[in-house]
Order: sequence, then structure tokens, then C-alpha cells
Amino acid sequence: MFKKLWRKIGPNPLDRLLKKAQANGHKKILIPWNRGLGDIALGLYAIVHRIKTYIPDAEITFITRKDLEEGFALLEGVKVVIDATWKRKESIRLPEDLSSYDLVIENADPTYWVAWQRGTLVPELKWNPAWDELWKKFDLPEKCIGAHVQCETNYYQERDWPIQQWNALFSTLSDPILLLGMKPEPLFSQKNVIDLRGKFQLFELLSILKNRCRALIAPDSGILSMIYFLNTSFPIKVVSLWADPHHGVLKQNVPSPNPQLVHIPIISSNQKNAALISTDEVLQAL
Repeated sequence: MFKKLWRKIGPNPLDRLLKKAQANGHKKILIPWNRGLGDIALGLYAIVHRIKTYIPDAEITFITRKDLEEGFALLEGVKVVIDATWKRKESIRLPEDLSSYDLVIENADPTYWVAWQRGTLVPELKWNPAWDELWKKFDLPEKCIGAHVQCETNYYQERDWPIQQWNALFSTLSDPILLLGMKPEPLFSQKNVIDLRGKFQLFELLSILKNRCRALIAPDSGILSMIYFLNTSFPIKVVSLWADPHHGVLKQNVPSPNPQLVHIPIISSNQKNAALISTDEVLQAL
């Protein structure tokens, strides 16, 4: 109870660090990050924005694991150092020599530190037009529907739409369906399904969604956050599936920087279980 109250009335930890750095003329900042892909848009963009507000010429470096490297390439105005030994959900070890940095911000907490951004700040992930050709590696038809069938984290299991609903949806649709994600399971037998799970890098995935897909169906996930906040104009319908709407892009509560993106969120009638979302609801949204 006291902790929650203090968070509301006490000084913001990030602002306190930045005021001190500003007063001392510090500008070389290191931020370790070993959490999720979606947090790059939903939290770290705002942290970078806040740092630049206090220290416009700040030199911001993130140290992170290999699978997040391309995600950070979408974040403008930062440098990235990769530690190939880091793994998600495991403890990390920082380099022994940190003397080249004025400030190391450990245990960054975007949920608390930049709560002010919700409903106000529109994250913008920078797209490089050179990546538009990457989809051609996969030789895909036009007007596909991307389907991220599992969020692939243990944040809370109920945010995944059950496999039987996906099967029912795929059996109803005639469009080419692209399965997206990292784990090639469970298997789907429908003839219109093209399984790309585990076969692409992030830039390739975004190129596929941008150039080959008319729609994306996804739970709250890194893929959803990346496509929603991509700062380039292209037509796509995003149907998002929610057990609890107090997360992700719905919690951010701002429009996409892509003026052609149409977002249709479907929220479960029971905000603890996405299984209550019907196949008919998704078909209608599509």
C-alpha cells in the first residue's frame, strides 16, 4: 500500500537520475536490457525520449542479447552492444570495464518510470526502405493473413487464443495464411496454411507483413507492438485478441504512426481468458 502511494507522490527515479546527470554534465549512458521485444516500443522509446529531454546530446547505448539486435535497430538515436552469452529470464553480467560511461541505468522499469507516456506519446519505430525486398526470400502470394498463434511467453497463459479456435478459423478462411512466431508448433494441416515459424528474422517478418499481408491476427505480443508502431505508411488490418486489455498497445492508448493501419481489438468478455473470444468475432473483424 505504501509502495503504491509513494509511486504516485514520490519523485520519479528516472527523472532523479537524469537531473543529476544533467547537473554533472554527463551524457554517456548505458542501459542493460534483457526483457521482451515489445518493450522496445512500449517502454524504451519513452525512456530514450525522456533522456533526450534532459540531455539533448546524450549518447545512449543499450546492451542486450542477440535476438533483440534488430529490434533495437528500429529505435533511432541509440547504439547497441550485443552480449551473445545473455539469455532471456536468466541473470546477466555486465562488462567489468564501464569507465567509458558516465551513467549506467540498471533495472530500468518502464512500467513505473514512464507511466506518463500512456495516452500521450506515440512510439515511432524507424523503417528502412532497403528492408522492403526481404520478403522475396520466401516467395509468398499477395493478400495473405498473418497469424501469430502463440505469444510465446509465460507472462500469463490466458492471453493465447486456444488452438481449436485457430483451427476453426483457418478451416473457414480461403486466404493464404502465414503462421508467424519462433516455435513451429503446434502443427496445422489446412492446405492454405504456410508455416513460417522459426524461419525469419525480425526485419524479414516486418517486410512480409508490410508487403504481403492484408491482415494480421495476434495476441498481445512483441510482433503486435512492432507492427503497430512501425513509422511507415502501408495498408494493413490488425485484429488483436485480448484476455486483459490493460497491457500492450491498448494500455499505451495512442494511434499507430501508420495512417493506413486499421486496428480492431477484440476483448474477451472475461478479462482473464482469451478462450471466450469466438471464431465468428474474428471472422467479422477480418
